[in-house]
Amino acid sequence: MNKHLVLIVLAVVASMKSAQAVDLMTVVEQTTDHDADLAAFRAGARAAHQAIPKARAGLLPRLEGGWGRAYNRTATEGFPTTSYWQNGWTVNLTQPVFDWSRWTTYRQADFIEARGATEVARAQQESILKAARAYFDELAAEDERARANDYAAALDSHLDQLRRKQAAGEATVIDLREAEAGVLQAQLQQQDAGNELRLRRLALEQATGQPFSALSRLADTATMPRVEPDDMDAWATQAEGHDYQVQLKQIDWRIAKLDVEKARAGYLPTVSITASHTPAGAASGYVRPTTTNTAMLSVSIPFFEGGETEARVDETVALEDKAQNDLTSATRQAGASARENWSRFRAGIARIDALTRLAQTSRAALTATQVGYKVGSRGSADVLRAADTFYANRRDLIRARYETIMALLQLKAATAGLTFDEVARVNALLVSTTNGAPRGGAFQEPPVRQPSAGSK
Repeated sequence: MNKHLVLIVLAVVASMKSAQAVDLMTVVEQTTDHDADLAAFRAGARAAHQAIPKARAGLLPRLEGGWGRAYNRTATEGFPTTSYWQNGWTVNLTQPVFDWSRWTTYRQADFIEARGATEVARAQQESILKAARAYFDELAAEDERARANDYAAALDSHLDQLRRKQAAGEATVIDLREAEAGVLQAQLQQQDAGNELRLRRLALEQATGQPFSALSRLADTATMPRVEPDDMDAWATQAEGHDYQVQLKQIDWRIAKLDVEKARAGYLPTVSITASHTPAGAASGYVRPTTTNTAMLSVSIPFFEGGETEARVDETVALEDKAQNDLTSATRQAGASARENWSRFRAGIARIDALTRLAQTSRAALTATQVGYKVGSRGSADVLRAADTFYANRRDLIRARYETIMALLQLKAATAGLTFDEVARVNALLVSTTNGAPRGGAFQEPPVRQPSAGSK
């Protein structure tokens, strides 16, 4: 009996967890943890982090040791043949004194490491945007399905009224056919909304790697956040200096400039110190064991390399010009993107306000038209037209709310400012609901009045 009770409790707890709504912050965190592209960039950043110790190693002394065993046989005319075994070990030390190419590589390593970190930051921001897009796309699909269901229910109710009136001789065949056509159209919208919702749920599950039973919804009374500063040019200027793509192109340009220095280092001499120690028994070329110690300061001066250095310099200069042009293009694109998203956000705020008032007005108009149809001052076509207007405004309002939020997030991303803190601010606009919870505010459908039998 106790085992059955435990199983029941576990089942209840599991059902409660499955019914609990998941908010935007959870979806973003799970997406960033599940994103394979982001994980790949993180691995690349760990590899780029090794650029500095690798470059530093080229400036430090290199000490090598070895051991060997050799057989020697010496045959000289008029002398007896001599043979012997020779074995021992040797130590070699090399210290670069002047090598501008290696020093430039060391300076370049800082930018390589910074590029890896910037790529991770950009990939994380893109993952956040992808999660937010998938989240709000599913919410929009759920709202659209609810709207389509309400629209179909309203037209079904009106069709039932027409059929009763036709049976009483108070409705025409034309009115009935128009209502039936409207019902078929509403059913088609239901099918489209259901298919779209399934696709959006699959996209969200693919992004997070987990299925969800319910999502926290955007509160109908939520006030859209404002942006500071309220100046499009200020946002564009900030994007031109901070956008992640601009940062990457700036780093690429600095790396390209150092590549030119490395290529021109081919004209310069290199200076190094070498030393070796070979203990007795390993001296090559001597019959008897001999210990040798050597030390040398070597200078290598390039005189002629067949034009390789000139070609390499010309190549890197051209690549530097390319990197600079890429930076200019990325800067312009970042500014244009910031202006576009700022305009979309501001236009979205105004559109939401207008559509909210329009939805309220069209809802009141639909209710009045239904009352007028009940008392005979309005026709069936008037009811269908008013219903179509209201539910179309409701659909536009659904899209405007989510698109405005996405425009805000994309505006933050254009300035490299889309962080988890910004997601938390948007997440504060959401309310926790469960599946089947009623929707209020601007999304409520108007009451459908059921006339009494025989009413006119």
